[in-house]
Amino acid sequence: MSESLIGQAVNVTLIGMSVVFVFLIVLVFLMKGLGVAVRAMEKYFPQTVPAVQDNALIAVAIAAAKKFQGK
Repeated sequence: MSESLIGQAVNVTLIGMSVVFVFLIVLVFLMKGLGVAVRAMEKYFPQTVPAVQDNALIAVAIAAAKKFQGK
């Protein structure tokens, strides 16, 4: 009885670890595919970042961050 129980535990463990491993591999490939798709779409929908010219706004943001951190 004990041998059967240990064998079942090993089987369940191996199946569970295999499922997680396969899921992670599929997730990696999906993320890489999504990266390729986003780079391809960047040609049609370019993202522009506005240049910040207001130094006072930057100083306020830095001061707020330092106050939030308690420094």
